[in-house]
Amino acid sequence: MSFLDDLFGGGAEKAAADKNRALLSDYLSKGTSALDSGLASSTGYLNSAGTTLADLQKKYGAGTSLYLDALGVNGADAAKTAQQSFTTGPGYQQGIDAGLDAINRRRAAGGMLDSGNADLDALNFAQNTQNQQYNNWLSNLGGLVSPETQAATGVAGVDTNLANLSQTDATNRIGLYGNYASGNIGANNMQAAGEAAGAKNLLGGALSLAGLGLKASGVGGFGSALRA
Repeated sequence: MSFLDDLFGGGAEKAAADKNRALLSDYLSKGTSALDSGLASSTGYLNSAGTTLADLQKKYGAGTSLYLDALGVNGADAAKTAQQSFTTGPGYQQGIDAGLDAINRRRAAGGMLDSGNADLDALNFAQNTQNQQYNNWLSNLGGLVSPETQAATGVAGVDTNLANLSQTDATNRIGLYGNYASGNIGANNMQAAGEAAGAKNLLGGALSLAGLGLKASGVGGFGSALRA
């Protein structure tokens, strides 16, 4: 770039402005890439956590649905089905049979196996055992309500974090674009100022040359007076 370009065309300011624009373009590219990478990574982790929590919610939810059915919340048919789930569950019949066997052995040892009292004891034991088992079963099902609620709360928390992440990312991108635009405006102003200064220098130079020409020709000067 020549001295005249710098002086009359704002060349130095334009070169500086172009360098600034290149730096700003690189800044925008790297900044956008960093935001894209951070957003994708954070979103991936949150989605993975949300999936895990949602699976837990479904798992616990199966138990709480059975609990509500057993309580009759969902109607008589659902309650009947829940009752069948209880009676066909592992350990139900085995517990009753073991207790009855113990009663029968004790009665047989006392020679009262065929007595009416033995039958009554067996009936009472079976009913009491069934009631106890059923209450324990209900209590165990009810215990699933809390972890299901916690899992559901966790899912909601993940959704909230995803929303906040999107909002933060949008804010960061707006700031990045604002910085890029502001920087380019500054570069444009620098170039414009240089060109304006160059034009002013060019005009001043032209006027100076014109003045010198007039003086050399004697117009309005001492030489003109001598010729007169």
